Amino acid sequence: MELFYNLRLKAGRIILNRRLSALRRMNQDFNFETVKKVGILWDASFEKDFQHLAALNRQLTEMGKSVEVMTWIPGKSVPDRLTGLTYMKFLRRKDLNWAFFPVSEDARTFNSTKFDLIIDINPSNLFQLTCLVAMTPAVMKVGPDITSEPEKTPYDLLIKTEKPFSIAYFIDQAMHYLSLISSPETRA
Repeated sequence: MELFYNLRLKAGRIILNRRLSALRRMNQDFNFETVKKVGILWDASFEKDFQHLAALNRQLTEMGKSVEVMTWIPGKSVPDRLTGLTYMKFLRRKDLNWAFFPVSEDARTFNSTKFDLIIDINPSNLFQLTCLVAMTPAVMKVGPDITSEPEKTPYDLLIKTEKPFSIAYFIDQAMHYLSLISSPETRA
């Protein structure tokens, strides 16, 4: 069974690389102050860290930014504490095709939305979330630096975190560096 899983995952990576080779991203200036729309990808396997995600959503909303969260649900049902949140959409196994590409209507809508900023909280490096980040036409993409080949990631800004991965630390560092690179005093 694991052999078929690995073959499907490898096929998915090959398809994603082909799609990405045809994509061209425009180099645009990024200013965190002018960001209006933020997309967040979150792996709910770490449900105990939901309070950090909720705090990030609250902080961004208070700053006047519109926030959408695409959440990977590893099980069959959505946990009770996550249902009813209007800013959150869900992605489950049934929403993936044979090569693990997200194909649900929510995933297509998320993928076609013109976000100014994408924050990928994906400590397990799940292919389905990485696929969404790679295919989204966002100006700035932020993610964790957890791979041995950072040049192959779809991120513009990689945040190095301690082991074990701490979502609170990752969010804190991401917000710090986003505000730092947006400041006119710190630009080169």
